[in-house]
Amino acid sequence: MKAILIILILALLSPEGHANSSGEGFIVAEGMTYQILDMTTGFSHTRVMTTEGQVLKVPNNSVTAYRMNGHQYELLPLLTCQGDTLCQVFMEFISRRDGCRLYRYCSNCGKYDPLNWEIAPQNHIYRYYLLRNGHLKLLKSEAETNDTLAWFNIRVMSDFSRK
Repeated sequence: MKAILIILILALLSPEGHANSSGEGFIVAEGMTYQILDMTTGFSHTRVMTTEGQVLKVPNNSVTAYRMNGHQYELLPLLTCQGDTLCQVFMEFISRRDGCRLYRYCSNCGKYDPLNWEIAPQNHIYRYYLLRNGHLKLLKSEAETNDTLAWFNIRVMSDFSRK
């Protein structure tokens, strides 16, 4: 019994025993970039654990970008089909090519679609945005979206082709 307890203690104290020690995440807040291991977002503050083991509490309104679990998000304006700005939201960075950047925004991940002003269905609706020469543009049609994704060398799979 003592041997099992000693093995468990050694496993917990070993450097390989910590799962989140990769340091691949970051957060940009208040003009500073912090390398982080973990992030928890609350109502008004985001609590992060840095790679040095320090716990920071930063206001949500000062966070401009973050990356966790291989997904990078940046604070950008949410544009309507007419080009009007509704608000600032975090969009997922997908790819970059020739100075252009491709982002996607899940319209109804919060169960409300702000672009259509309706309660959203269960399935996710993704809208794609192209940032070119400092101007953000909503890709409005399916053909335009497919052409842009192909230009970024992103393969599109439809639900019908997976049978």
